[in-house]
Amino acid sequence: MSPRSLVVMLCLLTAGCEPPGKPADDSENTTPKDFKTLFSQNCSGCHGVEGRDGAVRPLHDPLYLAVIPRSELQRVIENGRAGTSMPAWLRDHGGPLDAQQIATLVDGIEQNWAKPGYSAPDAPAYLAGDRKGDPLEGHKLFNKDCFMCHGQGAPIGSVTDPSFLTLASDQGLRTAIIAGRTDLGMPSYERLNHGSPLSDQNVTDIAAYLSSLRPAQSAGGAE
Repeated sequence: MSPRSLVVMLCLLTAGCEPPGKPADDSENTTPKDFKTLFSQNCSGCHGVEGRDGAVRPLHDPLYLAVIPRSELQRVIENGRAGTSMPAWLRDHGGPLDAQQIATLVDGIEQNWAKPGYSAPDAPAYLAGDRKGDPLEGHKLFNKDCFMCHGQGAPIGSVTDPSFLTLASDQGLRTAIIAGRTDLGMPSYERLNHGSPLSDQNVTDIAAYLSSLRPAQSAGGAE
């Protein structure tokens, strides 16, 4: 596998930040700034200039922004994701930004990259909540809908490899199945079921199957 293919495989189901995206101890970063400056200084290293073409999940994605609740988007920026390389950005949680700067980021992401009038009313819920998936059903769906690209030896790269799953969190898996990675050619839930949508339970089952393959000592990593 080429180095580029390996990077694509590791990033495909991720949505967090890795260095240089980690917050810096910047004593001058105390005054609220405009969205473009805040995003460029703090987020573009992982999520790419203009929120796309970065190493991890694009934020310039109308479907992703339609399914992730605003409160969850803000919470992730404030708190990071435990067990992943997405750090907390709110100063009260050890990051460099204040509450107004976080609000500016959330507003800017939605105002610049969400599509006005776009909605996905039938999309699976972003968060699984208390719903439990069936790994056996998920295995069947994976073999039918995902194996061609993500099975062992497949052209995109295996997502059943234990080393990969050590880096991929449950939410990262679910997010990728729902929103896809259009920047990498991965379709969303709308087309993954042989051109038809996956249901919420389908997504939950596939994510449960992949999670069941993760090494027992690992809780999952990158979003």
